[in-house]
Amino acid sequence: MMTFMMIPNAERFLRIVEGSRGEVALCLPDGGRCDLKRDPAARYLVRTLCSGGEGLRVSLSDRGDLPAFFRYMREAALSG
Repeated sequence: MMTFMMIPNAERFLRIVEGSRGEVALCLPDGGRCDLKRDPAARYLVRTLCSGGEGLRVSLSDRGDLPAFFRYMREAALSG
């Protein structure tokens, strides 16, 4: 599971989600999960959630998808 404390560009983040080989689940505070690739409500949450606080927790089913998310985090940190 990964936690993103900020997502400065939600559309770019969601393009990474779409390009992922495995499932990408948004982990909800109540322990539930939403499929970010198939659930429009989950994608809406990513677009509207404020950064900070506990952050946004995401679970990946395919470890091969990790480099794209790490690259996103690194580039977001360098540009911010």
